[in-house]
Amino acid sequence: MKFRILRVEILATDGQTYGYEIKFSEGLNIIRGDNSSGKSTFVNSLIYSLGMEEIIGSKGASSLPYALKKEFECGDRIVKVVNSIVYIEVENKNKKIVTFKRSIKSDSDDVKLINIIEGPYLSSNQNGTQFLIKPTFLHDSGSAQDPERGFFAYLEKFIGLSMPSITDNKGKETRLYLQAIFAALIVEQKRGWTDYIANIPYYGVSGVRAKVASFLLDLNVFRNANRIGELNSEKNRIISEWSELVTSIQLLVETNHFFVSGLKKTPITNFDSNLIYIGESNGLENKSLSQLRIDIFNTKNQLEEKQRENIEKEAPELLIEIEKIQNRIDELLILKNMNDTQIKVNKAQLNQYEISLESIDKDLKDNKLTKKLADFGANIANLNIAKGICGTCLQEVDDILLPPDSDSIPMTIDENIIYLDNQKKMTKSLLDGLKSNIDKSNSQLSTINSEIISLRMELISASRDIKSINSINETDIRKKIDIENKQKTILFIQEKVDKYISELAVLSKSYETVIINLSGIEKTGLTGSDWRRIKYFSDEFKNLASTFGYRSAKVDDIKIEHATMLPYLDNIELRANVAYEKEERTDIKSDSSASDFVRLIWSYLISLQKTSYELNGNHPNFILFDEPAQHSMSENSVNKLLTTICTIPGLQSIVAASFDESDDNFVASTKGLNKDNYNLIRLPKKIISKL
Repeated sequence: MKFRILRVEILATDGQTYGYEIKFSEGLNIIRGDNSSGKSTFVNSLIYSLGMEEIIGSKGASSLPYALKKEFECGDRIVKVVNSIVYIEVENKNKKIVTFKRSIKSDSDDVKLINIIEGPYLSSNQNGTQFLIKPTFLHDSGSAQDPERGFFAYLEKFIGLSMPSITDNKGKETRLYLQAIFAALIVEQKRGWTDYIANIPYYGVSGVRAKVASFLLDLNVFRNANRIGELNSEKNRIISEWSELVTSIQLLVETNHFFVSGLKKTPITNFDSNLIYIGESNGLENKSLSQLRIDIFNTKNQLEEKQRENIEKEAPELLIEIEKIQNRIDELLILKNMNDTQIKVNKAQLNQYEISLESIDKDLKDNKLTKKLADFGANIANLNIAKGICGTCLQEVDDILLPPDSDSIPMTIDENIIYLDNQKKMTKSLLDGLKSNIDKSNSQLSTINSEIISLRMELISASRDIKSINSINETDIRKKIDIENKQKTILFIQEKVDKYISELAVLSKSYETVIINLSGIEKTGLTGSDWRRIKYFSDEFKNLASTFGYRSAKVDDIKIEHATMLPYLDNIELRANVAYEKEERTDIKSDSSASDFVRLIWSYLISLQKTSYELNGNHPNFILFDEPAQHSMSENSVNKLLTTICTIPGLQSIVAASFDESDDNFVASTKGLNKDNYNLIRLPKKIISKL
């Protein structure tokens, strides 16, 4: 992203319009201003125009100076502010130009509203030019997720970034927000030079500096971290399902007085169903289910043979009973068919209502977000759909549901929300009714099926009894019942266990795949490509540190640690209190140079951009340094800084500085720079003046 023009407009009580306008070039921009000229006002208003004021410690207009909200000096007068607006015109890598408009003080617009003006609103002559306005919101739920109305979601897409998912300190999934990234791009004067990436807003995430650096360099660590998370989730799912299946098998088998062996409580990669044994033990020997089925079959044959040997005359009363049972079975089959049909109809209706509810939910969410924009002060009349314009082709859309001469009045947003909310409640009520009907039908179907099974068993017994009722003694009947019950139990167990074992086999294969994939990812989460990027970054960092005159430690001994993505010396994070003395490292806070630490920050932030640019990372390729010459920095070091960033390909840099309010200092700091190579903006005595 490149900045083109920043403009602040202030309407004063005297009826005049005041403010300032600054035009930027693509390379180095030096904003030179004395300490009381409003240099910080410029920096803060630029940050505010992007909705990034969290990096200077607050949200909303409280981050801006008094002069933009209450009153300011104009000559020898104090001028009161009626309202104020900031515009920033920006361009992305696809040469698309948009302008962000945000109120600072307004009776109508909330500071959470940013209007996106499609096009170069500030740089065009605006004579007869029409610009499409898209209202968005920020610092509110959805501003980083909703691509249509959320400003940060829009800005992310405009820059061409895709912010990764990360885990917060409570183990919940969140995302790396743009504000954290911008803390590495914009360094304000007050606290910005206290750390390598200072002023990152706190979102309950540890190690954010490392995450920001890794993202800017486009390391695979995020993708691998997500992949590891996905694999571990899959692993935990398999373990849980495996445990449930094993428990189900054990309960099923042991409840019916059988035993099972060969089952592992945790997943294994070499699962073999042949090693799972289910059977019955009488204390002396074990019999498997298959052997028990053979024994039951033989016993039943013996009983039936005995029956056949004692066939007597058919009993006529049993024929009547059989006919009665068959008629009842036929009735139940008709009821079953009717029940099946009704369930299918109800499920089809249920599916339609669920689709309808999803659509209502989407419409309700859209209307609530639109209402939020309206509450923040957006001109809803400017929204395309409100004007009857298609958002895609920008052609006029007729309301085809109403006749041309209709006097119907469209509903307001609030009425829409109430209407949709009522529709949602009604649809949910219908869904609940259908679900209840389906449950009742399923219950009836289960009862019907159970009765059909029972009657069929009666029919089988009655048919057999035609031949044997007069010859079977009570002992044989009891034995036959016990055998049939045991046979049904064994068949039921076998069917269930076979199903469970098949599922275990599938889980075993999935578990094997997960274990292989996890072992293929380094514990560090870094790939070969990542290590090359880190080395390139480290080399650039050390080269720049030497260029800028860092002397508190031996540059060659500095190492970028992959875990923190920060420079270390002998396993200690390199800061202002680490120095070398007589060839040995000592911690001497009072003697080490604070300005040397600032040189490290320069080197760190610039090398992030250089590495990203050369290796196709995610850096937006702009930086803003507010008063980089901290702690009486030498003119030579500042000169090296300006010379370096002036020649970096693809980088737009903005350096705001007072140069000690000295022309000699400015000349020394810009020595060797061709005036054609940078854009100098000399601020007046007071930045706010009549426009």
